[in-house]
Amino acid sequence: MIELLKLSKKEKTKNVIKTIIVVVICSAIISISTAMFLNPLELYAGGVTGIAQIILHLIGILSGNGINAYISWLGLLNLILLMPFNILAYFKLSKKYAFYTGISSIVQTVILSFPSFWENLKVFYFDGQYDYIACSIVAGLIGGLCNGLLMRRGATSGGIITLCQYLNIKKGKSVGFINLITSGAIMFMGATISFINQGENAEFGPAFSIALYTFINFLISSLTVDYVHTAYNKAKLEVVTEKGTEMAEALLKELPHGITIERGTGAFSGREKSVLNVIIQNYETSYYVKIIKEIDQEAFVSVLPCRNIFGKFNQKVIDK
Repeated sequence: MIELLKLSKKEKTKNVIKTIIVVVICSAIISISTAMFLNPLELYAGGVTGIAQIILHLIGILSGNGINAYISWLGLLNLILLMPFNILAYFKLSKKYAFYTGISSIVQTVILSFPSFWENLKVFYFDGQYDYIACSIVAGLIGGLCNGLLMRRGATSGGIITLCQYLNIKKGKSVGFINLITSGAIMFMGATISFINQGENAEFGPAFSIALYTFINFLISSLTVDYVHTAYNKAKLEVVTEKGTEMAEALLKELPHGITIERGTGAFSGREKSVLNVIIQNYETSYYVKIIKEIDQEAFVSVLPCRNIFGKFNQKVIDK
């Protein structure tokens, strides 16, 4: 038991370093994707970055300088809008979580502050115009993949997702529903801004196209996040072992879920066994199995999907 806990502390330090690396890389890729695939087409990212784009586009239109005139301020405005959510994370969620989102905010600010550099690369630019469908799909895939990887490490790029995490953990509100409202508002505002930007001869078609391509981006991003990150999916873990008490103590020490122990007898060996049952989150499976195998290499482990849970369940999607 002592060796296991010492090993866990070393691994936790390594995990923090790994998470910082993942946060920097994924945040940079998300921001580059926004600057390269969305900004030149006047399409909108999700969350706080999308809100910042809307504000800057409105300022550009109202000042008469053009819709993208102030897009170079996107990084700074994005940072300012992220600050309240980072403060919420620090006081209401986890200091470690706030630390990771703070790093992500800084990386995003640096990348988004130089939009012309990324725009000049002109990816998916053919015959004098961008391929809107390709840009929307690729931006969605990149955003969803990177955000999913961040969430698997107990971090995020901050902003609206932080609010979603808080309302889900503390209030039981649906993350999907909150994201749906936010995304819908950004799509509506984006279409409205596009319509206004056309001037006196405005037509509904171009505005609808902006909303449609933004929706494609959001949809693919959401589906990709769900595929990569499974924190809200549950599973039943069953362990058959001859070291039931030691196993239960180690798992309870390291992880946040309760365990039910049953006694049984091996039909083939005739020896007494302990059967441990615990409901976990899918992404915790590998961590549980690693601890189990450190204690008993001969333990038999089975994992089954768990569709519904009725009763108290300690859902931990953020590492304290």
